[in-house]
Amino acid sequence: MSLDQWETFYRGGAIVTGPAGPDGGYDLELRAAWVEFFSTLPPSASVLDIGTGNGAVPLIAKQAAQAQGYDWDIHGIDLARIDPVRDVANGATRFAGIQFHAGVAAEKMPFEDARFDAVTGHYALEYSNTPAALAEIFRVLKPGGDAQFIVHHADSALIGSARHSLAECDLVLRETKLYRRLHKLVTMEQVTPGSTEHATTELRGAIQAIKQAIPQARHAGGGRVLDVALDAVQKLLGARRQAPAATVGLEVDRAEADMRASARRLDDLVEHACSEARMDQLQAEAAAAGFTLIERLPQFHAGNNLVGWQLLLHRP
Repeated sequence: MSLDQWETFYRGGAIVTGPAGPDGGYDLELRAAWVEFFSTLPPSASVLDIGTGNGAVPLIAKQAAQAQGYDWDIHGIDLARIDPVRDVANGATRFAGIQFHAGVAAEKMPFEDARFDAVTGHYALEYSNTPAALAEIFRVLKPGGDAQFIVHHADSALIGSARHSLAECDLVLRETKLYRRLHKLVTMEQVTPGSTEHATTELRGAIQAIKQAIPQARHAGGGRVLDVALDAVQKLLGARRQAPAATVGLEVDRAEADMRASARRLDDLVEHACSEARMDQLQAEAAAAGFTLIERLPQFHAGNNLVGWQLLLHRP
């Protein structure tokens, strides 16, 4: 996984990576799936969320406990160097009482055996070495404890959108080399009529190719990546009239790096989404780890929008 790219994403302060409600967290059916899971926990429950990111599920757990007048011991781990208290708006208040553990892998957790009443993960388990992670989850769960995970569905609209966005990134970064052509033009040290004309022609060709691709991309429900790229080019071309060439060149590099980072995150997403066959394998791995009452269901959001699989596990 491109861990550094996810760390950059989390530092941006977003709580979730999928559909978000007004407060930035999960809402509607996604939230309901977690509230229902948490509704069976005892008053003094201990909860562990793996791959917690910026704490979306621990936040729901905290709210569920408060709604019942309970005081739960809630923890979140992530392999990334997360800090939701710092990075999320009003984080100190929102996450008060929740303990986050950065740089901790689900495959090797620093908790004693039978520590937690429940283990959770939202778009997390599928990113791990699942046999090792499931064995660890079984270890830290109390006998009689339950685990619930929502994992990416290979046929979800989110994965389809990610594939479209990756194709757009490929057009910008590889096929047209838009940012490289822009960088060449704005940083030319020896400006001659011929060299400037050639660089300008190359850039115009790249821009034209992207503009021609936009209608089809929008028809497929995309186009945002291409719009962002064209907007960046326009602004950076304008900046070269006021700023030194080297400075503008660095800004071009930054814009390209941002898009490449987005593409790596999208690659992670598409690569780890789970098909029917992968879910069969995941359930077999859970059984091998010792779990029983294994159940999977398609997870929908806002009606008929397929967003993932719901996986339920029980430690006997």
